[in-house]
Amino acid sequence: MSNWTLIWHYLIFGVLPYVVMAVLVVGSIARFVLAPYSWKSQSSEILDKRGLTLGANLFHLGVIFLFCGHCFGLFTPTWLLDDIGLTPRIHQMLEIIAGGLSALVAITGLLILTCRRLFNERVRTSSRPSDFLVLFLLIAVIVLGICCVINSYEYDRSGATIILFGEWVRGLLTFDPNAWQLILQVPDWQKWHIFTGLMIFLIVPFTRLIHIWSGYFTPFYLLRPHQIMRTNGKPMK
Repeated sequence: MSNWTLIWHYLIFGVLPYVVMAVLVVGSIARFVLAPYSWKSQSSEILDKRGLTLGANLFHLGVIFLFCGHCFGLFTPTWLLDDIGLTPRIHQMLEIIAGGLSALVAITGLLILTCRRLFNERVRTSSRPSDFLVLFLLIAVIVLGICCVINSYEYDRSGATIILFGEWVRGLLTFDPNAWQLILQVPDWQKWHIFTGLMIFLIVPFTRLIHIWSGYFTPFYLLRPHQIMRTNGKPMK
């Protein structure tokens, strides 16, 4: 590989994850403190419910399974997987079957939500540019994930790539300066999937995705001062 290729790999897979984590944490805290009433999903249910329930349920169901699967695969040490009899090959098959089905469920729901936002005039008119950015990145990361599953099934029957990903993530957590070099060995589909995923986490503090924190920090969210609503611009008596 050329020096420029190595530099870009280092910046994207060695430096960018720490930048994203810093922005995610600091930006989310800042938004909660400075603009607590913007901390919401900005649901368009009040405008039109058609397609929302089905699309949202499918998307969230698929994403929850994908998120849990990624956490299990990336953060569980290899030695522990070996002890419970989960070989790289079996791990890979779980990724292909469970991950593939979850991705199909999520992308189905996401396409329903995207069509609703694009072709429902009331919803489209009330949408912000960031709403379309979120949809684009979510579609991109899931489609790239599906491509990764297909690539894994076709060209990586050993499950070695899964081990590399886990070692890379755990290397980042232990501040291993050479962890990024592990990504040099994975297919380009996987690299783009990782990069797009990092971009999603990067924009969380600045978009409607901020509401993903609410489930984890509900006690703090409930302590927020009550929001006072006024109708027709008239003062409260």
